[in-house]
Amino acid sequence: MHLVASKILFLLLWLQICSVYASDSLKMMKLFQPKEKGGVLILPLLYSTPDTRLAYGAVGFYYFRVGDDESKNRLSYVKLLADYTQNKQLDIWASWNVFLEDESWLLRGEARYRNFPDRFYGIGNRSSADKPELYSYDVLNARLTAMRQLGNKIYVGLDYQIANLHNFRVEAAGMLRTQNITGNRGGVNGGAGFIFLVDSRDNVVNASQGTFLDVGFYVYGKALAGDFSYRNLTATFARYYRIGKKDIIAFQTAANFNFGNPPFLMLAAAGNDDILRGYARNRFRDLNFLGTQVEYRRHLFWRIGAVVFAGVGDVFRTPADVGWETLKYSYGGGLRLMLNRKEQLNLRLDYGFGRQNTGLYFSIAEAF
Repeated sequence: MHLVASKILFLLLWLQICSVYASDSLKMMKLFQPKEKGGVLILPLLYSTPDTRLAYGAVGFYYFRVGDDESKNRLSYVKLLADYTQNKQLDIWASWNVFLEDESWLLRGEARYRNFPDRFYGIGNRSSADKPELYSYDVLNARLTAMRQLGNKIYVGLDYQIANLHNFRVEAAGMLRTQNITGNRGGVNGGAGFIFLVDSRDNVVNASQGTFLDVGFYVYGKALAGDFSYRNLTATFARYYRIGKKDIIAFQTAANFNFGNPPFLMLAAAGNDDILRGYARNRFRDLNFLGTQVEYRRHLFWRIGAVVFAGVGDVFRTPADVGWETLKYSYGGGLRLMLNRKEQLNLRLDYGFGRQNTGLYFSIAEAF
């Protein structure tokens, strides 16, 4: 309990520090954005998650709207993050979500480099935490998505992904090597997919009403510059309800199904900073994942808000693998600092509890 209390105290202190820093940054940016159609936020990073321990770095967030009629164009953004962790993990990550004029096209993507010492617990929802296997790898990946609007908030498009998994260092007598786990020596993971998207959210970084449905089907293999052959189906559904002036209830369900033999780094995972908060991202992995969560958000005063959340889900090879004794639950809460009132852009700090797992998360924009 003392450890939990100290982390919550750290969360409150860090929120205050970022409040002062963000306020000064926003005042400075007004000098460079006289029309207030966009802006830049640069914030220090200091956080802790189950798979990184203490991490520090910086995050930059450039937000803008394309076109002159803001009522026809939702917020676009480009985010750049760089951090280094107590586990000697380096992560440099750029991502973007851009609506072109009149939202006729939506462009999404990312470019990322990671040098990531990590722990391998095995595959399946019953893997043991007693003796994790240490390993490390480098990955350089890119993702490019272009979607065309077909109707009101309905998009279809193509997505290409490629990742170079290299510099693997694994234990000679460990599970990755002795069980000949796919991808234990690295390789290139290349694939392309078709995406169907319905996005009627009023705000893509902090929705208060609307629906989000994102379904993608991907094929990976040699024809797409990859060394691994498999197929992947992902689906995310979210619904947002505003209750009065201060309260929002949000629901989300996410699924990730693999068919074939993907590399272990690309297996479905339970836990992250977006769903099943409280679990290390790579603590549980298998061919498939299915999970759902609900979050209650409330504005408290000034720029401060609070949330509570709860979720449940699990990884599995077949549905018969899932049982009450293995099902992963998550619950917790957090604080929000509104960095920009016009765009409803929040700084997010969450503390999540899971089955024998906890995690503290820091980010810009909501979990979903």
